[in-house]
Amino acid sequence: MSKIISGFSKLTKEEKIQWLAENYFNNTLDTVKIIKQYWNIDNDLQQLHDDFIENTISNFYMPLGVAPNFIINDRVYAVPMVVEESSVVAAASLVAKFWSTRGGFKTKVIGTTKIGQVHFMFAGNKIDLETYFNTNKTELFAATASITKNMEKRGGGILDIKLVDKTDKLANYYQLHITFETKDSMGANFINSCLEAIANEFRNDEIEIVMSILSNYVPECLVRAEVSCKIEELGGENPQKFAEKFYQAIKIAEIEPYRAVTHNKGIMNGVDAVVLATGNDFRAVEAGVHAYASRSGQYTSLSHCSIDDGIFKFWIELPLALGTVGGLTALHPMAKLSLEMLQKPSARTLMQVMAAAGLAQNFAALRALTTKGIQHGHMKMHLQNILNQLGATEEEKIEITNYFDKRTVSHSAVVTKFNQLRKPIISWVDFLNFDEVRAKLSTLKVDNAPVFGKMNSQQMIEHLSAVTQIANGNWKVDAFVSDDKMARRRPFLNTENELQMGFKASFLSEEPNDLKFTSIDAAIDDLINQIQVFVKVFTDDKNRIIVHPFFGELDFDYWKKFQVKHFTHHFKQFGLV
Repeated sequence: MSKIISGFSKLTKEEKIQWLAENYFNNTLDTVKIIKQYWNIDNDLQQLHDDFIENTISNFYMPLGVAPNFIINDRVYAVPMVVEESSVVAAASLVAKFWSTRGGFKTKVIGTTKIGQVHFMFAGNKIDLETYFNTNKTELFAATASITKNMEKRGGGILDIKLVDKTDKLANYYQLHITFETKDSMGANFINSCLEAIANEFRNDEIEIVMSILSNYVPECLVRAEVSCKIEELGGENPQKFAEKFYQAIKIAEIEPYRAVTHNKGIMNGVDAVVLATGNDFRAVEAGVHAYASRSGQYTSLSHCSIDDGIFKFWIELPLALGTVGGLTALHPMAKLSLEMLQKPSARTLMQVMAAAGLAQNFAALRALTTKGIQHGHMKMHLQNILNQLGATEEEKIEITNYFDKRTVSHSAVVTKFNQLRKPIISWVDFLNFDEVRAKLSTLKVDNAPVFGKMNSQQMIEHLSAVTQIANGNWKVDAFVSDDKMARRRPFLNTENELQMGFKASFLSEEPNDLKFTSIDAAIDDLINQIQVFVKVFTDDKNRIIVHPFFGELDFDYWKKFQVKHFTHHFKQFGLV
């Protein structure tokens, strides 16, 4: 089937999914099942989501979390955050609580002006253009009257229209630079509609309109957030040292673009999470913020710090063009709930909440970086994601989380610990418990099939007896184990690991030995006797050292450790443990 398709948008949702599954996925049934799992069971709600964009096939879920305890201008907020990164909400919550006892966040809106531009080309005399503009400026305002009427009732509208000469950058290029106040609306549609009306009014035979569009660079739509306290109130073992390192970290971000990008990304972890939760345009916010960070000609930190006269001060200034009415904020049920959680803020208040969230996130990151390191806290949070991927039970999560409470978290370390928990508990054979050994072995018959290996049941018993005779001094095996091999092999006997299936010492023949005794019972009697001799010879000579053909020189304790593993290995061979 061709992967090029015409009329895709005209297909039903079911047809779109089927076509995608058949053309781009290996397992059609699983693909369709996964896509439909994320449909909302409420058909009306699902239809609402389907209508947000084109060619909708399903919903892509992101977690909505809450960071409580934000005190912003003496008002308490629980801040909704939509984000997939595990440490963001926890970090914001911890920092919010930290500053809640130190005066909280102080914020203010510096400006709310937004920008739109009509870009055009004019090859004539500049003075003629200026005359034309000044003569018709009033008409440009009038051309938008029907559009701006309702906005003006709310105190917004067009603030000014300027003619800007850009011909030094591009031949014949001019623009109408228009400033707007959109109050609680983000205003994108409003601004663009006004721009198009202005462009239509302004155009003439000599003016070629190229395009009319708002700008997401809003350096005059600015908000500031700040926290401050006495240095000793920062807490910790050495608050002065912490403040100084924090200050240095900020200064590095101010002068080093490589650091500044990551530094500001951390700020946007907090900002974007609230932008998404409230149904605002995070792409527009991101573009405007990073452009603002580059306004000096070099990309630099959005946050700043001072430590003067014993006072630690940390602040941020961000351009944020937001809305609390219209657009997705009025359509998405969760966005409406988020705004209600924030006590139905105005756009100005929402700017301040987001700035505080960004500042909190930045403080958390810098505190981690300049103390324990960023991975310490981040990986602790990421631990839960790893455990979910591994399919850990709640009991396993609790045990593993407690285990890593004071240990460094890494993916490999978590997997290792998880595998240890999932590893079946080994029923080690107590070979010195003669009654238990006899009872288990007595259940065997000669024709019992082994789980692995070639020996029959009696050959296995006689093999255990023979190897025990090595330790007893009754079987001299011509074997040499170098110090190097012994140093590498013997530590295995101290572990909880088992002898692997297929393990075979080099001194043993490829085929099982011929039977020595006439019955299993006789073989068991001999084995019990050899174990008793084993105990006696080592008890009589406390310093006895006997060379094991694989592990090298072993004393009584090491021989017992080997015997436990060896007996367990062969008992498993016949399903006895």
